[in-house]
Amino acid sequence: MSAPTDPAGESVALEALLLARARLYALFHKLFGAAPDAAVLEALLGGATADAVDEYAEDDETMHGFGRFLSEVAAAEGRAALLEAARDEHVRVLVGPGALPAIPWEAPYRTGEPTVFQEDTLAVRAAYRARGVQPRKMQRVPDDHVSLECAFMAREARFSLAQLIAGDVCALAAGLRAQQSFVVEHMTAWLGEYAKGLRRSATAVLYPQAAEALVAFVALDATFLAEAALWAEEVSASGERFEALGAVVGSPEGLAFAAAEEALAALEETRPFGIEDYELAACEG
Repeated sequence: MSAPTDPAGESVALEALLLARARLYALFHKLFGAAPDAAVLEALLGGATADAVDEYAEDDETMHGFGRFLSEVAAAEGRAALLEAARDEHVRVLVGPGALPAIPWEAPYRTGEPTVFQEDTLAVRAAYRARGVQPRKMQRVPDDHVSLECAFMAREARFSLAQLIAGDVCALAAGLRAQQSFVVEHMTAWLGEYAKGLRRSATAVLYPQAAEALVAFVALDATFLAEAALWAEEVSASGERFEALGAVVGSPEGLAFAAAEEALAALEETRPFGIEDYELAACEG
């Protein structure tokens, strides 16, 4: 983002990206945390996701390709057969009982040891706890599972969106910096290798493509977070105060963002079978 010569005007573009990233993180959380159901598949192939992907597609060929892939799948016939194939693929690449083509949690990619709950897992747990949350199924699923890390970033993206709309640029800057650190330290470092592993899957219905898109997205997000945090820091340092930022309610942008918010809320409410194993909850005690 550019220097904040017009913070109120520039915040509209920022709101668009904050909405897009919240949707994408929520979508990846659902996809990698549970076998997809009809509601998740419709959310994946719908216009709201296409719009979110488009926010990142202009400057990235992988995201452009993912958008094209989703468009082609959405236009194809046989949605029931696609859902069945995607559910079967989810079991093969994320559940088992056979050997998985790639381990879906972070620590093994750092240590070379294919076990759960390593020291790096505890570092992810500490990052969650610093924000007042922990895995709902604590000690039963690794904290550094791809779905949980996406769930955490979706949650934090939501906070950033609310802070922008409230005009709280100081809190926004701090939150964006914290998210940047998490993405760089706990996502970009291993998801590329994970996606390479998924290429070994016997099928490529959905998950290998989704993993490649996730890799591209988190790399773009790391850059976005650094630039957006700098923007918010500069606005905060200027001393200018805002009652609200982002699109004006009722404006064309405001109406578009309201529709995107409604679609995001609907996605967040989807409950594909098994997603409770990869959700976050308030810390106990």
